Amino acid sequence: MTDRLNVLWTDVAGKMSDITPDQLGTYLTLCVDELGSDVTVLDLRKLQGQPEVMHTLAQRLQFPSYFGGNLDALFDVVSERVTQPADSHTAPPQTWLFKSSVAQEKMLFPVADTLRDALAGATGVAVTVLWLVYA
Repeated sequence: MTDRLNVLWTDVAGKMSDITPDQLGTYLTLCVDELGSDVTVLDLRKLQGQPEVMHTLAQRLQFPSYFGGNLDALFDVVSERVTQPADSHTAPPQTWLFKSSVAQEKMLFPVADTLRDALAGATGVAVTVLWLVYA
């Protein structure tokens, strides 16, 4: 890897990063090529409230049936995924690309904050979250 990609690797591997549209290609290339990651795009821009967001997350990220649809449940489910070493299961690492708008910032802040907290205990690279905010 080049020095630039080494810096990006440090920023991305097993963490959550807020990115700009011009950084998207580099980050996704890194996640797919270097981590062998599966990428799931979660476009939240048309969603109106947290219940819709939680339902979309559960559906698109294939959360278990016991997912309670609230922030505590989000923390628990994501923590379970990131505390398993990436090589402890056969599934490749995951990259979750969230798309949201600036107008949704207040509604989505608790979701983003919960994801950051859950990823703080990451061991290995099981899940990487990239969050792209559109003006």
